[in-house]
Amino acid sequence: MPGSVSTITETEASSVILLEHPRPDDPDRHQDVVNAPLSANLQTPYISAVLKSQKIPVELIDANLMRWSMQRTLGEIAKRRPRLLGVHMVYLWGKTADVFDLLSRIHDCCPNTHINLYGFYPTFSYEDICKQFTFIDSVTIGEPETSFFELAQSLLRNRKNTGLSAIDGLAFAVKNSDPSPNIVKTRQRTLLTDLDSLPFPDRSHMHQNAEAEHGLATYILASRGCYNHCTFCYINPSYASGLDSSWRGRSAGSVFGEIRSLYDDSGIRYLYFADANFFGPGRAGKERTSRLADLIIKDKLKIRFGIECRANDIEEHSLSRLVNAGLREVFLGIESGCQKTLDRFKKGLSKEVNECAVRTLRRFGIEPTLGFIMFHPDSTLADIRENFEFLRKLELLRTPAVTAHILHHRQTFFRGTPDFRYTLEKSTARLEPLNGYEAFCEYSDPGVTEFAKIATSLCRSVLAMLHPDEADVCNTAIANGPSVMINQSLIRGYDRLLTAFEAANQGAPMPDPQDVRHIHDDTLRQIAEFSYKTTGQMA
Repeated sequence: MPGSVSTITETEASSVILLEHPRPDDPDRHQDVVNAPLSANLQTPYISAVLKSQKIPVELIDANLMRWSMQRTLGEIAKRRPRLLGVHMVYLWGKTADVFDLLSRIHDCCPNTHINLYGFYPTFSYEDICKQFTFIDSVTIGEPETSFFELAQSLLRNRKNTGLSAIDGLAFAVKNSDPSPNIVKTRQRTLLTDLDSLPFPDRSHMHQNAEAEHGLATYILASRGCYNHCTFCYINPSYASGLDSSWRGRSAGSVFGEIRSLYDDSGIRYLYFADANFFGPGRAGKERTSRLADLIIKDKLKIRFGIECRANDIEEHSLSRLVNAGLREVFLGIESGCQKTLDRFKKGLSKEVNECAVRTLRRFGIEPTLGFIMFHPDSTLADIRENFEFLRKLELLRTPAVTAHILHHRQTFFRGTPDFRYTLEKSTARLEPLNGYEAFCEYSDPGVTEFAKIATSLCRSVLAMLHPDEADVCNTAIANGPSVMINQSLIRGYDRLLTAFEAANQGAPMPDPQDVRHIHDDTLRQIAEFSYKTTGQMA
């Protein structure tokens, strides 16, 4: 939390707006990432709370939750003409350009508004963003609360963008005689060590009503960072701390105080902990979460909540306390059923630990949702078979939506992760065209390349056939009725396709394309018949 400062009075201040921009769906990519909390990290509500605690007038606008269009958002910002507009910039695949277009139009309407971006995406792509989008005045890098507070304090007392270089944790462009501007990055911001010192996140009336209207959980954050360093993850690099572990936890008492406030003041009964790693490291982490559970139980709060964690965090004592306190949902970062792949990702876990975690959760009545990467650039057909058999052995392919999602899910490569750098070393690597935030590369094994194409076509076709009530990939309920037949047909079809490629791998370079297409089409025909029994309409 910012230290003692001279506060800004309302007569001194122009307005500050914090914006969660609209997030239009990209149909081609919406299956690639499903765990929303990576983008629901409460950065905006925390910034707002810090500003309000320092008597800086601020308005939080969540255009995403309120389902505003780009045009509606433009109109609302243009009416207010804020002195400072902070935007939690979320990467939206091909739709990211639409958000930059919105910000460009805001700049045209409000030329005196300073536009600042914060979040995971701009933290890693600040240099390209500042060069390419000159209407962006600054980018907050890493943990945003203190840097943004100091930016607001500076701007609201000055008419011009002065003093930016004195604020740690910012990047901005300085125009010079060269066509390309010079990008200045100030000194790295020191991480907040005492998260209890932060005020509870701002949950304004507008924000809460939108959550209730759309049936969403209320997000809460009990910690930041992670104690591991998986090669595919950008959580720790986003803090750019230089520390061995950037995991920091709030005390059990602080977290309980926020839950109690939400329970009493707003009637909140459904919470989701957006922590990348809920437990924290070692025995101390489990004991801390047990203390939180005991506080909830002692106070007899009737809540239910979800968490995200690693498989090695799951053990009976702390889990039993959490379940008694209301734990009902667990997103488990398993990632692979192949030990070679787990080692490649530096998970620091064995597949046996993953199996044990799933079985332990089930003993407590919890069916986990999974973080699982079926394909990565160095996958072999043997790796895919091992993944597939692992999922079948543990009966993790339980509904058509979950099965279709997991069986074609490929690894994504975002700037800031070790695997992004690894991917760029490959001769087949390429960057997405907007500002190089995401990398792509071909599979090393030609057989995997062709299998991935047909498997993806099969899985996405099935997802398109499903009734909206069946299409939720986070629904852990066991399939029933015709859904059972759809799920079984998809699993059999996938197995037949994989077997065809495995057989070809032992002889011919590739299976006969006509045989592969026949398996694909025959599977979809069977599923279409079962879908008709469910909906009364042919898919």
